[in-house]
Amino acid sequence: MFEIRIICDNVDTDQVVNALPAAFNIRTLRQKPAADPARTRVYLTADHQPGNADLAEPWAHIRAVKAWLDDRNGRGPEETALRLLKVTEEAGEAAQAYIGVRGQNPRKGTSHSTGDVAAELCDVILSAMVALHDFSDHPARLLADTAAHRHQRLTALTTAAPTGA
Repeated sequence: MFEIRIICDNVDTDQVVNALPAAFNIRTLRQKPAADPARTRVYLTADHQPGNADLAEPWAHIRAVKAWLDDRNGRGPEETALRLLKVTEEAGEAAQAYIGVRGQNPRKGTSHSTGDVAAELCDVILSAMVALHDFSDHPARLLADTAAHRHQRLTALTTAAPTGA
């Protein structure tokens, strides 16, 4: 974690504050007037955020897939349902791969690797990202916000005092 102080012109404050989440995982953010009344002081505590190129690449791919599917299959309730079903299909393939890792099917024996399971899980995630576009105008932001909220809940759970000691 680190702390940053920014002093900027008042007219630029909103733009600066709105750009910060793209570069940092912000814990706290405060704004105060500067000595110069035409300027604002912005204070934040934050953690480094992984490279944005790495995070943006899957969403760029998903936008291309969605555009291709929309062009090819159209849009509407049936297409939305089929995209949801695709998530289930991919989850089934991940389960099948794990059964193959465990050698659970005596006829096939050990037929898959953990790498196969990981690849199928990626297919589940990517299919869910495509389907998410039908339920949100800003799916990348929704996913990031949901993950941040879940992280806060997990942090609260893992730092809470044990009960019944």
